[in-house]
Amino acid sequence: MKQVRKGVVLRREDLHVFEVDPALMSRVPQDVTDIEQARIVKNRWEYLDWMHRHFAHKTVLLSEVTAAPSQGPGQAGH
Repeated sequence: MKQVRKGVVLRREDLHVFEVDPALMSRVPQDVTDIEQARIVKNRWEYLDWMHRHFAHKTVLLSEVTAAPSQGPGQAGH
């Protein structure tokens, strides 16, 4: 487990699994095995793929975005 920033750890680099630092969850500990975690991550990807196939007209990758909009929702010009 590798600390990414305060309160966030990278548990599985092969699956890119980020989670709340377990030290912060001492009131209600949550022990998840590697097999359960791999299953959860796989199911999340399956869900995202399903949502994209059924609802997204286009998937935009961060690398395709050239500049962030200068004005957000509710601001002049929108």
